[in-house]
Amino acid sequence: MSDLIRIIYISRSTFMPTRSYNAIEPNVARILAKSRINNRRNGLVGVLYFGDGCFFQCLEGEQSAVDALYARLQSDDRHKDIKLLSREAVSALSYSDWAMKFVPLEKEMTQLLRDGGFNSFDPYRFDKAMVQKVMNLLRTSNDPTTAAELETLIRQSEAAPIAEKASGARWPVAAALVVAAIAAGIFLLR
Repeated sequence: MSDLIRIIYISRSTFMPTRSYNAIEPNVARILAKSRINNRRNGLVGVLYFGDGCFFQCLEGEQSAVDALYARLQSDDRHKDIKLLSREAVSALSYSDWAMKFVPLEKEMTQLLRDGGFNSFDPYRFDKAMVQKVMNLLRTSNDPTTAAELETLIRQSEAAPIAEKASGARWPVAAALVVAAIAAGIFLLR
């Protein structure tokens, strides 16, 4: 019998998000590419959402692997304010096909937030019902990228950033949405 668990946690990025080609934040794009490899190696799966400078993560796998990664995340300097929202035993992995998932959910997430009374992605204000709605949206979304397409997007995002930081404008939810499966070491790879 396996010892599978699922955790959901949130954190704030310590890097200043920038808009780039196809709205993939360059730091997150690098995490996406490397995490696909590490997920398979460590038997961890899940989903990562990034918007308005906040990470929303669900991680599933053997309890020892999940706990080891979560412990390492506590000292990773790419994020802060880590908060565990949920921890539960599971009988099977929900995201077995998501070694690393990317889904641009601009319209869908914006509508979900609006319906919930939010004007930005702030998971620190979500109640349990909103967390479940976000998870349902992430679970039912498709990943339009292959590994080769993701590598191309990373190169394009690094080569053609959109200058928005100087304007002082908030990075809009519609431009900041990134979904990815979680990897062992997702934040630990640089």
